[in-house]
Amino acid sequence: MAQAHLGEKRALILGAETAAGRVLATALAAAGAHTAIVAATADATVAFEVQRLSHRIGAASQAIDATNEMAVRVMIRQISKRLGGLDLLLFCADLGDGTADALSLASRFAAREITRTGEGTIVIALPKETAADIPALAAAYEPQGVHVLALDLPPQPDEAWALEVLELLP
Repeated sequence: MAQAHLGEKRALILGAETAAGRVLATALAAAGAHTAIVAATADATVAFEVQRLSHRIGAASQAIDATNEMAVRVMIRQISKRLGGLDLLLFCADLGDGTADALSLASRFAAREITRTGEGTIVIALPKETAADIPALAAAYEPQGVHVLALDLPPQPDEAWALEVLELLP
């Protein structure tokens, strides 16, 4: 199983409040990845739910407004420092009209952190109708050694789906 290599990975899940974010965070932590989970909204109830998940899986957690450039930049830098670098960004935040902007910000700042320590992957797990221009992101970051992987998000992401995603990770 390809998951054996995940014990060395440093992963950030943005959108940990979503079903996809929860199952991916749980699967990554179970596979031994150093994991940080972030709620894409600063709503107190959502932040508390993500914090409870972080305690269950042994991950760092935060809650931010993922459409605020400064908040995203600072959060990604802090998490990268805490984890000793960044190898993976898993973007699962579904913010309606703000999703494309949040994805653009998170990708830009995560790519910066990923390239500081080598190569890595940005995984985008969104419904097709809310996904941004994935080819443009891939074209921007692949030359820097940051792979972009867009996933088909099932209606009900579950553990089996999350394990399939982990198998796709380099």
